[in-house]
Amino acid sequence: MGRLTIVLLVIALVGSNAWWAYRTLDASVTQSYIGASLDDNKQALTQTLALLPVAARAGVSRSEILAAARLPGSEDEPYEKDGFVWVGKIGLKFHEQGQLTEATRAWEPP
Repeated sequence: MGRLTIVLLVIALVGSNAWWAYRTLDASVTQSYIGASLDDNKQALTQTLALLPVAARAGVSRSEILAAARLPGSEDEPYEKDGFVWVGKIGLKFHEQGQLTEATRAWEPP
């Protein structure tokens, strides 16, 4: 009876340690994703707040809006895809005359 109890306690201890190790690893991965998501949101907000005063002016050109949307020090070049011009973490859609008609983020919300 004593030996069986010890074996069961060892199995329970190893099992609980494995469960805690899994939970710790899962929590750290979750924290990494949350941090990346916060960074993406911060960059998109910074870009949006920088381009709003420019986009609100009458007669502003597409190139002026794109320049305002680029973060200082960013070396990423804007590119076109799916009807949007992607600058950093935001996509901007322009009318044929170069007026900004829509803005979106580069990722899907959770």
